[in-house]
Amino acid sequence: MASSILEMIKDEVTCPICLELLKEPVSTDCDHSFCRACITLNYESSKSRGTEEGSCPVCRVRVPFGNLRTNRQMANIVERLKGFKSIPEGEQKVNVCAQHGEKLQLFCKKDMMAICWVCERSQEHHGHQTALIEEVDHEYKEKLQTALQKLMENEKRCDEWQDDLQQQRADWENVNNVLRRYVWADREG
Repeated sequence: MASSILEMIKDEVTCPICLELLKEPVSTDCDHSFCRACITLNYESSKSRGTEEGSCPVCRVRVPFGNLRTNRQMANIVERLKGFKSIPEGEQKVNVCAQHGEKLQLFCKKDMMAICWVCERSQEHHGHQTALIEEVDHEYKEKLQTALQKLMENEKRCDEWQDDLQQQRADWENVNNVLRRYVWADREG
């Protein structure tokens, strides 16, 4: 029971961008909390486009970058969690293999599932590439960060293209208006 409460608290103080415990937590006007570095990186694309607003990565509401507030309450909770001693072994929630009753410590990359050491040696996973769950967790977090960065860069490029298209449309409308005036002046003259 205590373990599940601890996990729920950890979920509340986990940054939705980097998926780690919040570092220098800040809150947006929509009351979502992020690591200062993560949300700053997220807003960089918005700031480079000359706007003081970006969108919240959680709810997509437009929020001003300048209104970020330090969230001391979240910082205090994170600090207390870091100092929290491990729950005794008997009380910990351990993910165990339903088939063998062993702790799930490995990840089968072919089947994309957590397995125990007995599963790894079984015919079902024979020859499959496996790794420690912690290593795979780290690897996928890095991939997620890279994908997020690319997504933000693509969003910035799309916004720039949209601005360019709007400018070109305005230019063509001006040219069209000038030509219309010229044609009308030529007809009347």
